Amino acid sequence: MKSLKEILNEQTQNFKPAKFTQYQVFTHTDGKKKPLGVAWLMEGHKTFTIKLFSFLNEKYFLLPTREDPSKYLFMTREPTKSVKTKGKYHWNVIGSGFANAEEGTVEIGFDLLDVKFCMNLHPDESKPTLAGPSPDSFLDIAF
Repeated sequence: MKSLKEILNEQTQNFKPAKFTQYQVFTHTDGKKKPLGVAWLMEGHKTFTIKLFSFLNEKYFLLPTREDPSKYLFMTREPTKSVKTKGKYHWNVIGSGFANAEEGTVEIGFDLLDVKFCMNLHPDESKPTLAGPSPDSFLDIAF
C-alpha cells in the first residue's frame, strides 16, 4: 500500500503549471506611454487579470463580451456571501473597453475615476512566459 506522500508525488509529476503571458497597461501622456500596471492572461483563457500600480491591493479583470469580441468589460469580483447564490463570485462592472486594431490595444474606460487607459493586445516580449500559480499579488511575479 502506497503512502500518502508517494501518491501525491506521483500526481504532482503529471501536473503541468499554468502558463501566463504578460501585457503592458499604460496611458498616453504628451505623446509618450506612461506605465499604469500589468495584465496577465492564462493560456487558453479569455479573461485578463490586471494590477494597477495605483491600487496595489486590488485586482481587476478584463474580458470580452459575448455579443462582440471587440468590446470588453472591466470588472472586479468579490466572493459570494449568500449560500443560495449559484456562482462562487459576484462580478461588478466598473468600466468598459474596445479593441483598437490599428494600435493593437484595448482602450479601457474606468467609470469611477473617469479615466481612460490602454492595454497592449500583444504580449510584452521583454517578459518571459510565466509558469506557476495565478499572479494574485505583485510578489508572485518577478519583474
